Amino acid sequence: MIARRTVLGLAAATLATPALARQATPPVAPAPKDWIDPKTGHRIVRLSEEGGSKNLYFHQHGYTPQGDKLAITTPSGIALVDLKTFKLTPVPKTKDADLLFFPRRSRRLYYSVTAPGEGQAVDRPKTIYALDIDSGKATVVGKLAQGQITSVNADETLLLGIVTYGGKPLQPKTADDLKRFGQAEYAALGPDGKPLSFAKAKGVRMTERFETPTPMEIFTLDLKTGARKVVHASDKWLGHAQFSPTDPALVMFCHEGPWHRVDRIWTIRTDGTGLTKIHTRTMNFEIAGHEFFSADGKWIWYDLQTPRGQVFWIAGHELATGKKLYRRVEQNEWSVHYNVAADGVLFAGDGGDADMVAHAPDGKWIYTFRPETIRDAALPYYTDDLITVDKMASERLVDMSAHDYRLEPNLTFTPDQKWIVFTSNMHGANHVYAVEVAKR
Repeated sequence: MIARRTVLGLAAATLATPALARQATPPVAPAPKDWIDPKTGHRIVRLSEEGGSKNLYFHQHGYTPQGDKLAITTPSGIALVDLKTFKLTPVPKTKDADLLFFPRRSRRLYYSVTAPGEGQAVDRPKTIYALDIDSGKATVVGKLAQGQITSVNADETLLLGIVTYGGKPLQPKTADDLKRFGQAEYAALGPDGKPLSFAKAKGVRMTERFETPTPMEIFTLDLKTGARKVVHASDKWLGHAQFSPTDPALVMFCHEGPWHRVDRIWTIRTDGTGLTKIHTRTMNFEIAGHEFFSADGKWIWYDLQTPRGQVFWIAGHELATGKKLYRRVEQNEWSVHYNVAADGVLFAGDGGDADMVAHAPDGKWIYTFRPETIRDAALPYYTDDLITVDKMASERLVDMSAHDYRLEPNLTFTPDQKWIVFTSNMHGANHVYAVEVAKR
């Protein structure tokens, strides 16, 4: 989600989120380093050393092509995790840098440094660096007047960026918000004048921004020439811009806003042609979003609810054929974000609390999912012009009962799909953890 949002009233901005049943249980001990979850039997390792650390957003690529290193952000700067030994190595001179991603084919770590000044970081100039993690040499590969870089294409020739002109934050960040979650808190008053819960306040702020037309652009930056080219411009709220992991000229993005009011998921070519809607709502209060590519670039997967909060799917769209595949998950299995392993078969979800869209009574878990054919399916008569429906069989990997879901876990599979990496505050401070997929 991009950082530019709408103006807020002073009263709402100073509200504290009320204490609700969703609030995490206060931690009683420092974060352990390596343990077996007593409720699931899976091994969990803390990868970070400093509280306040985090991994990348769920669809951003933080791994080397060889799968030996993971990049994370710590209060001291960017750090690399050795995925065999779990040793953490700081990247020098990156304390004020914003971690971006690893490309799919090289060991050049991309990060940006924002120029000092007043106002939001997305309004200030940025310098983009690529660091060869083996030689330690960092090179300036681009500059932005404003906006942010969100992705790099499959052949590492183009960076993808997004910019808003004249936008304001959804909710101002306070020092306390950044310390606890590394992201904005949300606060708003309901019709009765009382503070809303986090989830409901976020909905209010999302609606305000959605109903405020603001010029935006999705653009590319040529890594050889530095040329900037606008791919798509709109006064609608755009977000989640990401390159296909395999097609260098394919971009996916979304129309942000209240999901039941938008057909959210779109693709476009880097030359501005081929604008394509991936999912069209067919019922009132249907929602689809938090879209991501499969590792082979053949599928787009997303959270689908028909309608919102009632029936839950991990939905897929095959790019070559348009084939639709809906895989059912249960209420407690709904997750803030889903992801898929390199084999395209094993999925994962990071759960959610009772205040979120599924209102799940027991949803605070890290899950893996494997597809299963529904009972009595007449597979010989299936056709690709109709939606194929099956279901997911789930396994719980991590007890997240002490996690405060105002911090998104943003889970990703390691390239060998033996571990799932996520961020959690289940022991108080934000730390990056990895859970082993196989049970010991």
